[in-house]
Amino acid sequence: MQSLFTFSIASINLLNYIEPPLACYEYDAIYSKAQWQQKQQWLQRIIEQQQPDIIGFQEVFSCEALKQQVQALGYPYFVVVQQPELVADYIYHKPVVALASRFKISSYAALMPDTALLNAAGLSGMQFSRHPLRATVQVPDFGALDCCVVHLKSKRSQLDSSLLTPSGHASPLQDAFGYWASTVQRGTEAQLLAHALCLRRQQHQQPLVVLGDLNDTLSEQSPLAILLQAGLLWQKQANSQALNQHSFNPARLHDAYLLANQLLATTAQRPATHYYGAEGQVLDYILLSDEFDSHHPACRADVMGYQTLDQHLRRPDYSQDAYSSDHAPVLVRMRLKDKLLRP
Repeated sequence: MQSLFTFSIASINLLNYIEPPLACYEYDAIYSKAQWQQKQQWLQRIIEQQQPDIIGFQEVFSCEALKQQVQALGYPYFVVVQQPELVADYIYHKPVVALASRFKISSYAALMPDTALLNAAGLSGMQFSRHPLRATVQVPDFGALDCCVVHLKSKRSQLDSSLLTPSGHASPLQDAFGYWASTVQRGTEAQLLAHALCLRRQQHQQPLVVLGDLNDTLSEQSPLAILLQAGLLWQKQANSQALNQHSFNPARLHDAYLLANQLLATTAQRPATHYYGAEGQVLDYILLSDEFDSHHPACRADVMGYQTLDQHLRRPDYSQDAYSSDHAPVLVRMRLKDKLLRP
């Protein structure tokens, strides 16, 4: 555990965390006992080496098994808001997100889409592909912290080819439509997430961290850019009301990597968190509200470090990493401002 003057948060995509004899997606996708142990041992090493205080997980099938594993490692608080779906017999799909914490979780809930907003946009019936989890964690000396764990829609085609052709094989144009449908879903999820989090911040005004696998980059051209740009839209409205840039902005989120760099002045290229062949991308993020921006008057904790734990992707040891994850965990360390510390 970190000192009470500091705390840390990690996001870990577990890639099909499912306890045998259960299977994910396919009837034969079952870990052997040795493979399952190796997967759990990989996670244990990450946690024991880094000692994060709060952990957001993605791709969880066996929620109870993960709860037991992290509780044995010193995380008494563990929550989920959804369960994976049983397809048939022992085969599951649609994994869920989870949150584990050393600190007390005082409340938690699923973030639900705004149906009125969807209806007005002609998108009635759309849902999150995986419900985001919002939990309020009571961090010692810091207070209430809203943590939101997300796993947005993947880039895989959303098209069920079997509904189009008897062979189950789509044409290139049909495939292109399926990938576009996934992009629309993921972008809509980002918009709904930004809206829900802004509303939460308006109502409770608690510091916020968003962590998870976004399945896309946060570039200006990305469908997910709203997660960082919503604050600018809010500020535009605030300026019209004669409010200054340091006023409370419920929509503003910062990339924790960039907040760390503004203090540490790091010039190294940002490591990828996922590889498709030789091409790497940053898909896993930790986003923070103004209370973690050292340049903001409302800052309550400085981002003192950011790590991408990618050893198993760049230089894997098959004996340890064969059943790890295809994503790199990311971790951020924060130090409380002196004014918050008890005498």
